[in-house]
Amino acid sequence: MPLTYRDLTARVDSAASYDIIFKSEKVVRRKIALLRKIIKELEGAYNPEPDDEVYAYFVPGRIEVFGKHTDYAGGHSLLFSMDRGFHCVCKANRKEIVRIRDINPFYGQRILEFSDCLSPPIGDWANYPLTLIKRLCKNFGTDLKGVDIVFGSDLPPSGGMSSSSALMIMVFLAIASVNGLFDYPLYRENITSNLDLAMYLACVENGQTFRSLEGERGVGTFGGSEDHTIILNGKQATISLYQFAPTHHKADISLPSDLAYVILYSGVLAEKTGEAMRKYNTVARRAKLVAERYNQAYGTDHRLLRDIVEENERLDVDAMLAKVRQATADYRERNQDLDLAGRFRQFYVEDRELIPEATRALAFRKHEDLARVTNLSHEASRTYLWNIAPEIEYLQKKALKLGALAASGFGAGFGGSAYAFVPVKDAPRFAVRMKKDYTKQFPEYAGIATFFQAHPSTGACELFSSP
Repeated sequence: MPLTYRDLTARVDSAASYDIIFKSEKVVRRKIALLRKIIKELEGAYNPEPDDEVYAYFVPGRIEVFGKHTDYAGGHSLLFSMDRGFHCVCKANRKEIVRIRDINPFYGQRILEFSDCLSPPIGDWANYPLTLIKRLCKNFGTDLKGVDIVFGSDLPPSGGMSSSSALMIMVFLAIASVNGLFDYPLYRENITSNLDLAMYLACVENGQTFRSLEGERGVGTFGGSEDHTIILNGKQATISLYQFAPTHHKADISLPSDLAYVILYSGVLAEKTGEAMRKYNTVARRAKLVAERYNQAYGTDHRLLRDIVEENERLDVDAMLAKVRQATADYRERNQDLDLAGRFRQFYVEDRELIPEATRALAFRKHEDLARVTNLSHEASRTYLWNIAPEIEYLQKKALKLGALAASGFGAGFGGSAYAFVPVKDAPRFAVRMKKDYTKQFPEYAGIATFFQAHPSTGACELFSSP
């Protein structure tokens, strides 16, 4: 529900307004400071009137605890939405355009038209809102009210915490709220829950059709919907298990109270542009090629790696792998760099062995088991996905040497971050020691790398929406 700009400014400093979302007093102070900057920028750029209707949103980043490149292959992921993310204030304008402005002057403002004929520029952050706007116009028409959006983020940029998907979701919520899109008949026919919305927005990002909402170009990457799912459906102090393609919620597990998730942001940007986009898409392409070669060899019609696993579930893993190797043998001779059997092995190990074990370990507080499978997941990613940058490998190994229970790279890879499971009492000292050691080893990232504790928080939500 909207509130007036007068009400927003009156409530922004009240810590009680944030308690339902952020439990830490330190986090609440950071949010208040960030929203104050957003309000100041809004006033300077777009001059809101006291009685103007406005919306304020928080859209979190996400932590992928387990589930490395499993979602688009039909597998599972263990995820949580975090207490860092995008914050925005938006309002209608009378200009029939979207003006979107970051409080960080490095990124600045973009002015975007409502049109289904846009050409989003890969390599610029406007690619994400432009792709969204083009798809909304294609699916729901161009007769939309203009929107002013001012936002800020306390997520590290391109850190493997799904900042790009969070940005796209934030812009969607702003445009949809101002235009009453949630009440459009076509919207309600196709999207009836937050899980549906997550799948639709994932299709917007990767260019696929969702039910009767026809697809478009996308942002240039092929991926799944795990990011959008947990960003929209995350829960306080909770790690959630989902299966994808299509999305099913399997379980919620409370965060072990004696463990901290320390995020180790390397400063190596995990961007999905240029060569980085090619590498990211190659991981997804390898999964698709496994299914294609398997179908050709055995006369099947499988779409996902999950389909191959389910067909052969009575076989042990070695026999299953032997079938995949046989199906991909001729391709392997011509394309050794793709290692299709290795790609299948990584999916099987992560999805059918490590994630079930990790779920049990978290639920029953078996920390030794959690440590073992976390480290195995990292090694499988490094060995078969080839997406672990040298800096992430260093962080993972150093975290274990400095007393972490377990550590792993996470997210799409090719830069970004690692996480470490650390006893809560040791987390602050551990983060300081890691930062000191890492920046000594990689001084070029001294001003960028940041290490902090992440808390599972609520998913995307409207701020100040209740009295």
